[in-house]
Amino acid sequence: MAYLTKSNSLRIIASIDFKKIGNLNGNVYKKPIYFFSYYEKNNLLGLKELLRDPENFIREFYVPIENKDKFKYVFEGGKPAYHSQHNCSRLNSNFKNFEIPEAIREKGKTEVERFRNWFKENQYLLDKPDIFVARLFTAFKIQVNPKAIDYDNSGVEVIDNLNLQELEIRINKYISQAGQYFNNADNEKKNIIRRFQKFTFLAYSENEIKNNDTKYSDLAIKKFLKQYDAHFKKPIKELLIEYYRVLHNPDLKFEGNLLEQLGFKSCNSCANLDKPIARTIPGKTIENEYEDLPF
Repeated sequence: MAYLTKSNSLRIIASIDFKKIGNLNGNVYKKPIYFFSYYEKNNLLGLKELLRDPENFIREFYVPIENKDKFKYVFEGGKPAYHSQHNCSRLNSNFKNFEIPEAIREKGKTEVERFRNWFKENQYLLDKPDIFVARLFTAFKIQVNPKAIDYDNSGVEVIDNLNLQELEIRINKYISQAGQYFNNADNEKKNIIRRFQKFTFLAYSENEIKNNDTKYSDLAIKKFLKQYDAHFKKPIKELLIEYYRVLHNPDLKFEGNLLEQLGFKSCNSCANLDKPIARTIPGKTIENEYEDLPF
C-alpha cells in the first residue's frame, strides 16, 4: 500500500485534460453550490472519484504526470514521490524551495544547472547569510540572496481533526455566508457576482476583462473577485477536498503500481525504513532480522 500527500493527490487531478474527458457526472456536495466554474467542478468531481475508486479512475482517465522543469527554482523537474510508510518523515515534513535569481536564468539552462549544483553544495550556509552571499558573488558575480519559498507539507492529517459531521457544518456555514453576502450586497455588486462568480480566475490574470460594462474598473473588479475567492470559494474547496478524503480514503492509500503508472516514484526514505536492521550477537551476526520480531 502507498500513501500520498494531499498536494500530490491534487497533482494527479491537475494532470488530467478535462476537455478530453468531458463533463463528469455527479454533485460536488449534497447541497447545491452555484459559484464553481465548469473547470472547478470537474476538478472536484475528479478528485472525489480518485479517492472513491482509484483503480477505476486511473483506468478511465489515465494521464501520466509530466513534471516540466521551468528552470525557476533550485529543486524542480523531478518525479513526485509516493510513500510506503505512513510515518515517513518526508510525508509529514515541510519543504522549502528557493527561487533562482533572474540574472542566472537569463544566461540559460547551463548556467541554471551550474547554480543549482553550487546551491546544493553551499545550502548549509543559509543560516550565515553574509557568508552565503559572499560566496554567491564570488561564484556568479551577483549580489542577491535567493528568495526562499516555504511549502507547508499537506501531509495526511485531517484539517483540525474534523469528522464528516464537523466538515459538513463548516461547509454549510460558508455556503450560508456566501448567500447572505449576496443578499446584503447592492445591485451593482450583485451583478458582478452573478456575472463573474464562476470566473474568479480573471482576478489573477493581467489581461483585460472582456465585456466589462459595470461602473467599476477592471482593477476594482479583480480586487473584488480576489476577496470573494478568498472568503468563500477557496475555503469551501479545501473543506470539500477534506470531506472527500475523510469519506472515501482517510489515509490517502493507493496501490504503488497504480501510482507508478501515473508517473510517481517510490520514496527513498521509505525504502530505507523498510530495510532490515543488522544485529550483532557475540560470535554471530544476524543480517535479516527486523526490530519488531517478538524475540
